[in-house]
Amino acid sequence: MKKINNKIKYLFSVVTVCILVLTTSCETTNLDVNVNPNALSPESADPSLVLNSIQAGMIGQSFGLNANVRGVMRHINMFGTYAANTPPSSLNGAWATTFSVVANRKLIEDLNNTQDLANHLGAAQVLEAFAYVNLVDFIGTAVYTEAVDAAFANPNLDAGKDIYDAMYTLLDKAIANLQVSGQVKFEDLFFNGDLNAWIKLANTIKIRMYVQSKLTGNGNAAASINSIVASGNYIKSNSDDFVAQFGTNNDNPDVRHPDFVATYEAAGAGGTYMSNEFINILKNDKTVEDPRLKHYMYRQSLTVPSGSKLPCAGNPAYPLCYVGDFYWGRQHGDDEGIPNDNNQRTTFGAYPAGGAFDSGVGNVSSNNSINLGGKGIFPVITASFTDFLLAEASLPAPVGLGVNGNTWTYIENGIKKSFAKVSEISGVAMVQADMDAYINEVKANFNNAATDSDKLAIIVKEFYVASFGNSIEAYNAYRRTGFPDLGGSVVPNTDFPRNFLIPDSELNSNDNPNLKQITRTTQVFWDTNPAGFVQ
Repeated sequence: MKKINNKIKYLFSVVTVCILVLTTSCETTNLDVNVNPNALSPESADPSLVLNSIQAGMIGQSFGLNANVRGVMRHINMFGTYAANTPPSSLNGAWATTFSVVANRKLIEDLNNTQDLANHLGAAQVLEAFAYVNLVDFIGTAVYTEAVDAAFANPNLDAGKDIYDAMYTLLDKAIANLQVSGQVKFEDLFFNGDLNAWIKLANTIKIRMYVQSKLTGNGNAAASINSIVASGNYIKSNSDDFVAQFGTNNDNPDVRHPDFVATYEAAGAGGTYMSNEFINILKNDKTVEDPRLKHYMYRQSLTVPSGSKLPCAGNPAYPLCYVGDFYWGRQHGDDEGIPNDNNQRTTFGAYPAGGAFDSGVGNVSSNNSINLGGKGIFPVITASFTDFLLAEASLPAPVGLGVNGNTWTYIENGIKKSFAKVSEISGVAMVQADMDAYINEVKANFNNAATDSDKLAIIVKEFYVASFGNSIEAYNAYRRTGFPDLGGSVVPNTDFPRNFLIPDSELNSNDNPNLKQITRTTQVFWDTNPAGFVQ
């Protein structure tokens, strides 16, 4: 395979398949070699190809999970009930991809016995740990100790906490392998061969896990986070960010952001409805408009929706039927009739989907000529995310972990880094006065917060806004903290999914008595909050 010129093309020849087919396993395709690494023997396997499959699979898994929860978390509109939006097939792809990652990591481990592949193995272990953490966070369990082992025809599920503990150990092993010198270089699809960047990713995953499980009373969490922060070796600047970078090529392979393809390539834009709740937070939560609003959202129409174009009008169940200022979205759960408004509804903007920045043009022809052509990103873990996690962790227990550092400084840095990342991707600078006014208002609210819980609410709301494009973080934070307050549910007779169901592909394809389906109200191990805590 061509070494540098085809790295990005390779990534998206794999990832696009994984993303667009979210409920199936991800097959690996290569521009030059049409081979599935899972079928290779150690004698014939190309370690770079195997690791590339792991790297691409991890992005496919994360993007698929994001797609499953962004409507639930009101980053985009969710039609109908929670149950309808979280069917048993939701995580088929995420589950299958995780065990593909495990199989390929084991293959690299075998290859390392006769080749100098410790760095390959370290990167694979980081991504395996991340994939397993994602499964635990969504399902609460997974097959781990007996996974991908022919000796176990009916593998058992491991407890979520046990998997978390094993992933801390696996990340330590990964860091050790990444520090081994004199090894064969691997094709790095994310960090351009910077092994320390992989170590930063491993440490940041640990921070994320410690904060995620704060309610379980891990006595080592604060000290462990303090040690990582003191080392400085974690994702703390935008140049460290772990993101998938999309491009503009539209054929062989199509490497554009999937949300761009699904909306801007339609007959006019449209497709997905944006969430009125989220637009309302960006537009009306503070006395100043969020500087990211017109980077996140693109208004195709500069007319007010009415009549048949606004089917929720007059229905008291939808108090946010229309939020004003020409933002054509939908309120959470609104499954009223769908009008012919593809060319008028608000759609994805420049960040993160690589669409258009909203400069107030408001028509499809300009939309199609001024967009970024799909050159967006999928923000997996960014420096701003890390700052908000550290801000939460710096609060005293029980709402935080009491780690070192000034809480407000973490919040301010998180907002500033989010502003900078959004501007970098959209190519449009924000007005300094607007950014200053926004930050000053958040600071005033934070200083006036009466309790630690009130401070936590401010932190998580800012995290929620900054995490647009990766709703996994919002879903986890919401179950962990109960914030942000999204105004309650307008969806009757259905419970908020505290977890997703065990994939039906696994239950139906294996006659395994050790696999039993759970319910959507089953709580993952770190979610110790009461029933009905979130809606």
